[in-house]
Amino acid sequence: MAQNRELFGRTIRDARRKKGVGLRELARRVEINYSTLSRIERGQRPPPDLEVVVKIAEEIDAQKSTLLGLAGVPKGIVDYWRNEEIENWIEGDVVDRTEKLIVVKAGNWTLHVVESPESDRVQLGLRPEDVTLFLTEDGFSGSSARNRLRGEIVEIVQCGNYNLAELDCGAFSLKVAVTDTSLERLDLAKGKEVYATFKATAPVVRKPGDG
Repeated sequence: MAQNRELFGRTIRDARRKKGVGLRELARRVEINYSTLSRIERGQRPPPDLEVVVKIAEEIDAQKSTLLGLAGVPKGIVDYWRNEEIENWIEGDVVDRTEKLIVVKAGNWTLHVVESPESDRVQLGLRPEDVTLFLTEDGFSGSSARNRLRGEIVEIVQCGNYNLAELDCGAFSLKVAVTDTSLERLDLAKGKEVYATFKATAPVVRKPGDG
């Protein structure tokens, strides 16, 4: 375990330096304490929660599946990245195209994506680890993610040290990866209403029927 901890920290440090991102800057971007990140890089602390590992990978252009595996995330969840399997497919219509963003209407929700589709009827593919949950809309104030949803938890399935929470968002369901720590901290349970957010860069886009 200690060996994996050291390898995890060294992998982050090497990728961060290659990317040219300072330690304090990375800590600010992923919203963790600078000294905590410093100790993680030196192998003196265990890897952080899954959500933070994914954020770190995105900021330093590291392979998410590699970091998740080094962090001890169960193989079933790591395989979402390694095999590029996507649990969530949201179908909708493109209603606007700007220079930087594509606007998609899915049921009552307006979603934003970066990837430009070829057709106006699309499916957005989203991995459970790309979604962050909050108990109230106030949680959105600290997030830069453009896509913000509300849903009711209809099921929680344990998967190793992590859990998959399925939300009913009306026009579609959404599976979200949640750590045991977050599950307890947010007191998540079936029937509870929560708020979800994900970045415009997270979804992949395809035409219906291409899967």
